[in-house]
Amino acid sequence: MLYGKLKEYRALLTFPSLTEALGAERVFSRYECPFDTIPTPMRLRAGCNTALCFPLDRKAIIDDLIDDGVVLTGMYEAREDGFFSLVW
Repeated sequence: MLYGKLKEYRALLTFPSLTEALGAERVFSRYECPFDTIPTPMRLRAGCNTALCFPLDRKAIIDDLIDDGVVLTGMYEAREDGFFSLVW
């Protein structure tokens, strides 16, 4: 079940640490991409308990995150029937 901004945005990133999540926030802000910080869904929790969701149509920003050195543990498309690996 989707909740909060995840219901609207549909793209979700997970991180190994809070430091990486904060680094991603800086990149999103720099590129003026809307995002929201949410608790990592239990099914996806393996490291940090903080995830970021953002509009699915802005998924190209993932390249900017990687170029900026942000480490991700997962990239997902959120659907009502679960989370699926995001292809960009």
